[in-house]
Amino acid sequence: MALSFSQHRDTGVVTVMARGEVDLSTADDLQREVEAAVRGDSTAVTVDLGEVTFLDSAGINVLLRGRRLADEHGKPYHVTNAQGIVRQLLRMTGVWDHLCAPEGG
Repeated sequence: MALSFSQHRDTGVVTVMARGEVDLSTADDLQREVEAAVRGDSTAVTVDLGEVTFLDSAGINVLLRGRRLADEHGKPYHVTNAQGIVRQLLRMTGVWDHLCAPEGG
């Protein structure tokens, strides 16, 4: 399944919404989207994984690099709406608390 994106802006907060599978072959696309959101004029960045059906280690690496970049730019950064296997993977790998919003992401 291909990976597609859309962005939503609300009062300076940019939400990157991903749809599909994030793996080695699509992770660079997600990286570009996240970096553009962080480096742009956003005040905060959210990555919405609600429609992501698969995530591998390359995808987790992108999410962690996005967090690090946001920290360098002094911007809040959260991953939200992770479901099913994606949510389980984020928890199992120990990155859930580091990436996800306190209300559960």
